[in-house]
Amino acid sequence: MHLRATTRKLLLAGLALALGAAPLLAVPAQATTSTVALAPVSAAASVALPGARISVSTALFALSPDRSGVFNWNGATWTQVGGPAATIVSGGGGLVATNPTSGDLYVYNWSPNSWSRIGGPGKQFALDGSRHVFGLSPDGSGVFVWMGGTNWNQIGGPASSIAAGGNTLIATNPSTGDVWRYDGTGWSRIGGPGAQFAVDDAGRVYGLSPDRSGVFQWQGGTDWTQVGGPAGSIVAGGGGTLLATNPTTGDVWRYSGGSWSRIGGPGAEFTIDGAGHVYGLSSDRSGVFQWQGGTDWTQVGGPAAWLAAS
Repeated sequence: MHLRATTRKLLLAGLALALGAAPLLAVPAQATTSTVALAPVSAAASVALPGARISVSTALFALSPDRSGVFNWNGATWTQVGGPAATIVSGGGGLVATNPTSGDLYVYNWSPNSWSRIGGPGKQFALDGSRHVFGLSPDGSGVFVWMGGTNWNQIGGPASSIAAGGNTLIATNPSTGDVWRYDGTGWSRIGGPGAQFAVDDAGRVYGLSPDRSGVFQWQGGTDWTQVGGPAGSIVAGGGGTLLATNPTTGDVWRYSGGSWSRIGGPGAEFTIDGAGHVYGLSSDRSGVFQWQGGTDWTQVGGPAAWLAAS
C-alpha cells in the first residue's frame, strides 16, 4: 500500500535514508555532524494547509492516573477541564482528547468542561502550528484533515504514523517506512525509514535512524544532516526545542545552537509547550516537573498518566 494524495497516486521509492551510525555512546554534549545527501537540497516553502482551525492558547495538560479527568496547569494551580479520556494530544496551541468508550475525538474550547465532538475514532491524531487537526483512520488506510464541525477531508492514503508542527505534516509509508511531507496540495518523499520522527513549532523535521544510532535534521529535498548520536527517543516542540533521551541511562538532553547539554535524568515522558517550556513526568509517573534551566527541575504536580503541552 502507498501513501497517496486524494487525487493522484505517488510512487514510493524504495531507497532508504542512509543514516550513518555516529561514533558516540549517547546523545553528545557536542553533536557530530555529517550530511546525508540523496538529492539536491531544496528549501521547503511556506505553505497554507487546508482545514478548520481550533482555538489557541499555551498550556500544560495532564491526564489523571486513572484517566478519569483532564487537568490544566496555568503556572500556579491545576484545574479540571474535562472528564474521562483515553488519550490527549496537543500542539499549535490546541488540545484534543479521545473518548475512552467510543474513541470519538473531542476538541477543547478553552473553557473548563467545554468540549465539542469533531469526529470518530482514529489510529493517531496530530495538530500543527496553524491549529489544524489531522487524523489517521483506525485501520491506517487514510490521512484526513478536519474541516470544521464533524467534517473531514481525506488528503492522503495509507500511513503507519503521522506527525505535525509549524506548517508541516509528515507521514510514514506503511510498506517501506519512508517519510513523506504534505505541502497543502500533494505529498513528496523526503527520506527513508526511521525509528521515530518529530516536528517542531517552526516546521523543522527531525528523525531518529532505524537502529536509533543517530539523530538527524531534514534540510530540504531528501537531504538530512546528523545532529546527534544514539538516542532512545526524541521530542520537538515550541521555541524550536529538540530533546533526546540517552538510550542507556534515560537522561534527557536538549539541543541548542548546534550542541547538546544534559538537562535532567530519566522520565516516563517529556513534552514542550508553545513557549519552549519543558515538562517531564517522573519515571514512576508520580510527579510532574518543569525544567528551570541547567539541570534544575521544580515539581508542579502529582501523579499523572500522560502529559500534553500546547
